[in-house]
Amino acid sequence: MPIKLFFAGFMTFSLWANAQTSEDADQRLNQFFEQVTTFEADFVQQVFGEDGALIQRSEGILKLKRPGRFLWEYLKPSPQLILADGNNLWIYDAELEQASIKGIDEALGAAPIVLLTENRPLSENFDIQDTGAREGLEWTQLTPHTQDTEFSQIEFGMDGINIVQMELHDQFGQKTVIRFENSRTNVGIPDSKFEFSPPDNVDVIGVAK
Repeated sequence: MPIKLFFAGFMTFSLWANAQTSEDADQRLNQFFEQVTTFEADFVQQVFGEDGALIQRSEGILKLKRPGRFLWEYLKPSPQLILADGNNLWIYDAELEQASIKGIDEALGAAPIVLLTENRPLSENFDIQDTGAREGLEWTQLTPHTQDTEFSQIEFGMDGINIVQMELHDQFGQKTVIRFENSRTNVGIPDSKFEFSPPDNVDVIGVAK
């Protein structure tokens, strides 16, 4: 399931460089956090096994508004929605006719997508390294201070202040690659885009905060 692939291990992922921090990498990411208030894009997500073989491919759209609001919607191969409204996190599976809701702090902790929506310094929970140019992008690698999470590294490929690609490496050798396309920054996105009301026929698990 795409939701499992993107969010597995993220619910307790402690985000956010010590002496190993690369100044250039730190500046690149801080520039994004300081200058970008909204971000929206299409995305293609691919998951590769330890042997490099493609396991799954998904497509969707992303909208985020700092702080605390994002919409991560899978359109293919099956519709699924992950939405944070600033207080709560919704996960909605249209095919299963099921939605779950819980407080965003309880649900996410600090998932990689939240890294893009919060105003906290990166140095709290990550070592940051500049890993140079690749595929026409400048790459920054984040390694969590604690290793009790499913994902051992997160890499950001940037073009200027724009984040073009994320690569998530888990403890089992799998890699999730998320490519952002048609991205736009600092466009007006109303808060209503981050509201969700489940259809009448949907089973809802949990209570809004």
